[in-house]
Amino acid sequence: MGISSTKSKIMETAIFLFSDRGYDKVSMRDIAGKEGIKAASIYNHFSSKEDILKSLYVFYSKQQKMATPDMEELLRMVETESIQVILAKMDYHYTPEIEEKMDRIFLIASNRIHSNVESQRFIQKHLFGHLNEFVSPLLNRMIELGRIEPISVDAFLVLLSYYSFGAAILNSSPIKIGLEKWQHSLGLLFSLLKPISS
Repeated sequence: MGISSTKSKIMETAIFLFSDRGYDKVSMRDIAGKEGIKAASIYNHFSSKEDILKSLYVFYSKQQKMATPDMEELLRMVETESIQVILAKMDYHYTPEIEEKMDRIFLIASNRIHSNVESQRFIQKHLFGHLNEFVSPLLNRMIELGRIEPISVDAFLVLLSYYSFGAAILNSSPIKIGLEKWQHSLGLLFSLLKPISS
């Protein structure tokens, strides 16, 4: 996870315990026991269970930022590239070694969205905020340039956010949708964007 070995192991254990059992049902002792260390040792790395949760959210944020394609490059591509090329570039993925962790962190936040302000902010920023900052400018630019037929960008973002939210939750469960189904379903969603023939 790009941090010290013990701290990284504690975070990984917390991801799986929080997502499998629920944050409130996991203690620092549970995490320590799973790692085979004393509970007091965790406090060398984290001040509290809440501190671990916040660290998971920071990890997610960094990984999402690294994976997201460059917005300036995509906006330049809108001028010349086909819609299919742009949409393919927009469909980014996490590496296999972190994909499940990312989905599980998202699940943890979604399970705590009603009881924890930090989790509410996390979902708002990394789902709705991210789509608004990433997808909205591209769609608006495509419409402005006459590359696609006008569409309600807000309504499209709602559909995309519901799909992304549902996919993240399914992928952190035994009912995984997998990359191929994700891309096929996303393709169907993006087929709502109709290119304007020149």
